[in-house]
Amino acid sequence: MPQDEFGDFQTPLPLATQCLRVLGLPDDARVLEPTCGRGAFLEAAAALSPASERLGLERHPAYVEEASRWGEVREANVFEVAFGDLPWRTQGPLVVVGNPPWVTSAALARLGSDNLPVKSNRRGARGIDALLGSSNFDVCEYVIEKILTEHRGEPMSLGMLCKTQVARNLLAYAAASGLPVTDSAVYRVDSTRWFGANVDACWLVMRLDPGATPRYVTSVWDDVFAPHATPSRRFGVVDGLLVADVDRYSSVREGDGICPYEWRSGLKHDAAAVFELVAASGPTTRDGRVLEVESEYLLPLLKSTDVFRGRHRELSRWVIVPQRTFGEETASLEQRAPRLWAYLLSHARVLDARRSSIYRNRPRFTVFGHGEYTYAPYKVAVSGLHEQPVFRLVAPLADRPVVLDDTCYFLPFSDPTEAALVTAALNSKGCRDLIESLVFWDAKRPITKRLLSRLDLRRLPHDRDDLLARAAGLAREAGLGWDDEWASGLLRGW
Repeated sequence: MPQDEFGDFQTPLPLATQCLRVLGLPDDARVLEPTCGRGAFLEAAAALSPASERLGLERHPAYVEEASRWGEVREANVFEVAFGDLPWRTQGPLVVVGNPPWVTSAALARLGSDNLPVKSNRRGARGIDALLGSSNFDVCEYVIEKILTEHRGEPMSLGMLCKTQVARNLLAYAAASGLPVTDSAVYRVDSTRWFGANVDACWLVMRLDPGATPRYVTSVWDDVFAPHATPSRRFGVVDGLLVADVDRYSSVREGDGICPYEWRSGLKHDAAAVFELVAASGPTTRDGRVLEVESEYLLPLLKSTDVFRGRHRELSRWVIVPQRTFGEETASLEQRAPRLWAYLLSHARVLDARRSSIYRNRPRFTVFGHGEYTYAPYKVAVSGLHEQPVFRLVAPLADRPVVLDDTCYFLPFSDPTEAALVTAALNSKGCRDLIESLVFWDAKRPITKRLLSRLDLRRLPHDRDDLLARAAGLAREAGLGWDDEWASGLLRGW
């Protein structure tokens, strides 16, 4: 059985046993293990609670036979099972446990697998969000959502091994759907030790009770094998929004609103070898050739590491931007910029083969994530990838506006005083505290446009004089002009 197709990470028995101990298993429990594989959780349940009724579901016939030693196991596709119709013989408390496949729908589609539910845009992703992958989903998450939804009308305990990102998504889903979750917890699991996989994983516990008041706050323990220690923090849904640290958030929640400025993503091109050039004696290709193309299509480029490491005042790369805005025609480049056109044509095989759907049915050699805002002379930029919120004031390099790549987010400004003031405000203690309470640092991209758009600079706590002094210092360091009266007026407007 291909591991990639089924997300087949069989659970070692010692881990399954510890997970059930943490969950707590009543003597008369009805234990269900969907996608049970070899039946580790059924085996652990048989040892810990011999009187329990144990039922497994598994698609792979060889596993069905193996797992049947520990309970009744049916060959079934979990995507097609109606959980309310399962043939229970007893009436004990329902406990659903397991380790659903750790694989995404996109990965399965690439493999040509039919191990998928009926296709649907489950979260209602629209437009460009769907094109960029928001409609992709984690199969493990889908399975657990299905279990929670179909059992929402009866008391249930659920314990699932999953990615921590999935656990967070499920809590947000439960809150948005009004599922009767009364208690939940996350216990971190060393996935490298147990599965040989470098994944941020956990044992997720949820209790459902339709007769009780829902509570969408989850305690986090750092080790499933040390469950009696004090939890390291609590994440949860507050006022309809997911926050990473509910206790820290309470002191800065006033600043959680709508940012008065519109955050932008950086440039996306999916062909670094073609579009990005080294800033040596001249714009230089990766094979060491100085490229002579029309200069108006060359702009300085900064990546997330440049921003995070403070290299935002160094010209180390150029980037080719063949359009002023996304979707602008490019055919006229043949006459307006013949040297650039010839260069792009020489790499047409690479550029025409870019797989992202955002380039489909667009002008040839299109790039994405740019507009008039790209050419603003001053920007406040932050890396989306690093585990620390550091905002940089970016000024022109070589007398040209700087382009940020698509791992960065930025605010564009035409005035250096305003840009410096906003940079100082974003780096203030109040803003850092708010970000730290909202961000999940284990996410693939911790800082997101959605998170940044929640930073209401007008309502964050500031010491006015200190903020003005720090902003003036930033402007001086960048060699930019500073207007103290203008800055004071901006602050009053906030």
